[in-house]
Amino acid sequence: MKIDLHVHTSEMSACGVLSAEEVIKGYAAAGYDGICITNHFNRWTEGWVKEKYGVDDYFAAYKQHLLDAQKLGEKYGLRVFFGCELRTDTTNNDYLIYGAPDEVLCRTQELWNMNAWDVKRLADEYGFLFYQAHPFRDHMQVTPPRDLFGIEIKNANPRHDSRNDIAAAWAKKYGLHGIAGSDCHQSPDVGLSGIITDIDVTDTAALVEVLRADNYTII
Repeated sequence: MKIDLHVHTSEMSACGVLSAEEVIKGYAAAGYDGICITNHFNRWTEGWVKEKYGVDDYFAAYKQHLLDAQKLGEKYGLRVFFGCELRTDTTNNDYLIYGAPDEVLCRTQELWNMNAWDVKRLADEYGFLFYQAHPFRDHMQVTPPRDLFGIEIKNANPRHDSRNDIAAAWAKKYGLHGIAGSDCHQSPDVGLSGIITDIDVTDTAALVEVLRADNYTII
């Protein structure tokens, strides 16, 4: 299976240009089997979503969008998995999360106040995976390896220099698990990177196990 692990949609990421349907159609046409939607998940986006849709419960709107996208995926023959790109108030860093349960993600006010070590402890407790996205991009701070499961060693977004060679070397040096994604926001970003696995990944839980075991190659 060919899967992109880092994809944004315009409904839940203010910087996203493509709607969920446009993203899904694009990836299906590009020969992908699945995508993981990882929209921005932070205090600023929470305010933006609440104002945009006139809702009080940010997480409920976020989760409903993922469920709607999953239905669109069924329509176009593309599997849609759930993740998020977390940024807390304590840092400018972005973190990719896969497999976090609703009981964790719905605690938004608590999450916004956490540092990386706090999130890593939650990840260990609840069994989800916690990576730093594009750790060597401008304005990022490198998170101590002990606070992470892994890092994004290939971020293919064409409008940023993520210094992927440095990220790959860092992951190797410190034994961090490495992942890759297109960081898709616009049409030119569709299908630039991701992973390939021989496993038939049926849902987000299965994707987490593939990632946990490093049972994939990076494209």
